[in-house]
Amino acid sequence: MPPLESFKVLLTPVISSADSDLKLPQKSWVTHWEIDTILPWNYSVAESTQVNIPPTLISQFCTLLSRDVYSEGDAQGFYDYLQGRDHQPDRLDSFRLSSTLKQVLPLWLADELSHYQALRRVYQVISGMSETEINHRQHQRRPNLTAIAPVLVDEFTIVATFLFDEAGSMFSYRRDLREFYQPLGRPFARIAQRLVQDEGRHFRWFKQVLLNHYGDRLGELPTTLKRIVQLEKSLGRYHATFLLDHAQEMHRFPPDFSDQLVDWILAGFN
Repeated sequence: MPPLESFKVLLTPVISSADSDLKLPQKSWVTHWEIDTILPWNYSVAESTQVNIPPTLISQFCTLLSRDVYSEGDAQGFYDYLQGRDHQPDRLDSFRLSSTLKQVLPLWLADELSHYQALRRVYQVISGMSETEINHRQHQRRPNLTAIAPVLVDEFTIVATFLFDEAGSMFSYRRDLREFYQPLGRPFARIAQRLVQDEGRHFRWFKQVLLNHYGDRLGELPTTLKRIVQLEKSLGRYHATFLLDHAQEMHRFPPDFSDQLVDWILAGFN
């Protein structure tokens, strides 16, 4: 896998770190995807393309999608969890969400659910599984948030985990674009390119939450990120929590990928 530095172009700033308030669009542009136009439900990969791709690519892609589709859909459950903790006096783990995070979360969720819909279509076209069956499997999922309890202690730690997660997704989708989506043709590549762009934008949003509200705790970020890496490596599997979903992909990346990711994130705060 190429070094992370080769992907820096993906993080063209959409938000200046000097801004005192986060400037967000009223609607997330990704919700304007016309997935039926980009990739119709009855689309089939051209025979000429199938002849030129490795014989195992489709089966490997289906395996990847069987994870990615559902982890994107898990965003709804995590969003609901955060809303349930926001200023709830009857909960011992309650805290008040910061104003910037309150701005970010609905837009982030809209993007992630659009990702679910787009990847669901890719999975449907590639595997032949029906949209109804994919949705049924998504609805059967139950997150085990206890497994990631160490990163849910407060908003600072949660947002730091978002930062780590979105950066990791950006780089992994960048790899997937080259490895799976591009060989199958332009419609698939367009979807992956949007995924990469969105994850980079989410990274900027969550970074701004830290800059706006936790400037006095940025010194804790290196230690916090290292603990996040240690937790993800110790999980062994993904627990349908949205966060730390790369626990199911560790075998696809170099052993030091997460450490490289932390170094790249921290360099952006210097």
